[in-house]
Amino acid sequence: MKFSKNSKCPCGSGKKYKICCFRLHKGLLAKNALELMKSRFSAYAVGDANYIIKTTHKSSIPL
Repeated sequence: MKFSKNSKCPCGSGKKYKICCFRLHKGLLAKNALELMKSRFSAYAVGDANYIIKTTHKSSIPL
């Protein structure tokens, strides 16, 4: 099942996903570490593995 952009964002902000973390998942840069981590949690919740990979520091990727 695909996550709806009109649902509440999984990050807990209370905003709709489409005006919250979805923007980050589509390329907008996070303003701070908290926003990044919340967006990574939301990516996990909606099944956006590419965003999690994209925002993982290279030193944390196992060989």
